[in-house]
Amino acid sequence: MDRPPQVLICDDDQLFHLAVKQSLKNVYACRSAYNTDEAIAILSKNPFDAILLDIQMRTSDEGLRAISRLKECDPDIAIIMSSGLTDFNAVREAMRLGATDYVVKDFEQNELTHVISRALERRSLLQRREQQNFEVLAQQRQHVLVGRSLHILALRKTIERIRQSPANAVITGETGTGKEVVARQLRRTLVDGSLAPFVAVDSATIQSSTAESLLFGHEKGAFTGAEKTTKGIFEEANGGIVYFDEISNMPLEIQAKLLRVLQEKEVVRLGSARVIQLSFRVICATNKDLDQMVREGKFKDDLLQRLNVLPIELAPLRQRKEDIPLLVEHFLSKQPASAASLRFTPEAVDLLQSYSWPGNIRELGNLVSYLVAMVEGPEVDISDLPPKFRDAVRCPANSPAPDPVPKDGTFYDRVAEFERGILADEYSKMKGNISRLALVLGMDRSHLYTKLREYRIHSGRSEEKTDIQRD
Repeated sequence: MDRPPQVLICDDDQLFHLAVKQSLKNVYACRSAYNTDEAIAILSKNPFDAILLDIQMRTSDEGLRAISRLKECDPDIAIIMSSGLTDFNAVREAMRLGATDYVVKDFEQNELTHVISRALERRSLLQRREQQNFEVLAQQRQHVLVGRSLHILALRKTIERIRQSPANAVITGETGTGKEVVARQLRRTLVDGSLAPFVAVDSATIQSSTAESLLFGHEKGAFTGAEKTTKGIFEEANGGIVYFDEISNMPLEIQAKLLRVLQEKEVVRLGSARVIQLSFRVICATNKDLDQMVREGKFKDDLLQRLNVLPIELAPLRQRKEDIPLLVEHFLSKQPASAASLRFTPEAVDLLQSYSWPGNIRELGNLVSYLVAMVEGPEVDISDLPPKFRDAVRCPANSPAPDPVPKDGTFYDRVAEFERGILADEYSKMKGNISRLALVLGMDRSHLYTKLREYRIHSGRSEEKTDIQRD
């Protein structure tokens, strides 16, 4: 049995306490306090839904003066002012200070019950709105597009343009590029301030035997084990988005069922004959070429035409490396507070921007989590990075072979010419970045400087200063 709403009566008139308790019996649970100090002491130890607060007690404005203190004890409590006098100035001041409602002491039989009920409904509505606002902010923080690259700036504009559109969309991009983050960014805000529904489905997990129940829902007793009526994913997402992750993995027979729903925008639950009209938007994600799959007979062409109304393509991380420092900061902010002070040295950031990131943003997030757990000091340096990152930069894939060893000259001349060719080639690739060049070649930085000056690849103090600034 649910507990009745708790009401605290704060008044210095004992007869008023008796009258209130008589009026509210069987509806609210009441407790008495005879001044605001006593009320605050009680409220600090016990939860109450509402307080009936007299304006005049030991002083003519004791109740007014106590409103802020009562709110400090419980910001959500409904404060209903009461007085034997109809002082509209006092009522206005009480409302300004945070009171919820007002009632005169010579109330009618059901008037007080109605006033308290109305105040509690208003309180509940405010709490729901605060919760909705919290959820919206939480979603925005969790699913945020991080970066200032041209690709991200253009993507944000695209999302703003198409968020309110009912048209379906296909998001393409390599694994780990953030396709679901973009899909969630497309959720619109409803009139009441909440986010539209978002139902995510892994396309590969939809089995033929359970597809209709999953997609359309079922009635109780529709099949063995159907112990209760259950909505399908389209009904759950009514008014919002159904997100199919890796739509390319969806079997052809399931694709046909999806096509029918997209055409009709209605479903019939298993075990029922009632047609349920729906309004939803389908957002799909894939790392495959769906046009090629259509040509190979692995994906239905008419379904692709229905889905790919708004194509969105995500760039791999290697094409937006200027966003890596911001992404690192973002992932650090999601770690425990103890990791907030962790910093990456310029050389470590430089290496991260030299890496190809086959796993994209997901791989970077995993790396940050690894480093937070493993690095003991306040800084992440190159030596802290896993070997695969250092090795990949030292030995980049498809790197051209060095020039052949010259056939003329002494042994040492040939070695020197070969060495000079390697240094000149790598210096050009690194665009004069000595720190990166030292890392790639595995050389001490000061020794590398000596060699570069010796071979006249990098010389002059002004050039050296420029290089140091660029590093």
